[in-house]
Amino acid sequence: MSDQTSQECVYGVHPVRQALETGARHCYKIVFEKDKNPARLQDLQSLARSRKIRIETLPRDAFRKRFGEQGQQGVVGFFAPVPTLGLHELMERAFKATERPVVVLLDGIQDPQNLGALIRSAYVLGMQGVVLPRHRAVPLNETVARCSSGAIEHLPVSVVTNLNNAIAALKEAGFWIVGVDMAGNPACDRFEFNMPVALVIGGEGKGLRLSTRKACDFVVSIPMDGELGSLNASVAGAILFYEILRQRRTASHSKQKKG
Repeated sequence: MSDQTSQECVYGVHPVRQALETGARHCYKIVFEKDKNPARLQDLQSLARSRKIRIETLPRDAFRKRFGEQGQQGVVGFFAPVPTLGLHELMERAFKATERPVVVLLDGIQDPQNLGALIRSAYVLGMQGVVLPRHRAVPLNETVARCSSGAIEHLPVSVVTNLNNAIAALKEAGFWIVGVDMAGNPACDRFEFNMPVALVIGGEGKGLRLSTRKACDFVVSIPMDGELGSLNASVAGAILFYEILRQRRTASHSKQKKG
């Protein structure tokens, strides 16, 4: 697990609630905007009191001056950093969850909003974890947490020193490495994701690095009719996650009918 001891801010009602309910990281205190009391904030205050969390309130002007636009929902939590797993522990958890897990490798995502959105999509669409490089990538900061809408509290994350070494370890554990690229072949809707998959998504603009692409067992593309070029990384990821979920649900329904 992460051994960081600094505090990080979590902004917004839903992300703070998810962090509290999951309990994966310590909450130092929660700051509320005074006199802003919709029902969902009152519920959150009750939850914090039940967990014996320190609560502070600030007048509107002081709250807005301190937290700016990110605090517009009237609540900010101070938490320990997001805990991360070692790669082997993440793989063990993934195989305990399903015999055909999907782990998402992000090759150089620089935009925290993209990273947060990718984590959110990966969680809600049933992926088993995310692997991030320690360098050449955005850290797991408060913007990532906010844009994940609380998913970062649930989805296992591993931060590795070398992504290609991680790919080698995933292969040894039984994962097939599937990269996503505009020039990939076949298209993702013609590829059968019926095995343990490590799905590699490249960074904004440059996509997959050459060394990462060479390490892939397969490289697939997303079929497109428009001519605007590549998709945003978080959009591309959501499409792939949904395609994997769709295929597996279809296979499960077919198996049930035959049974």
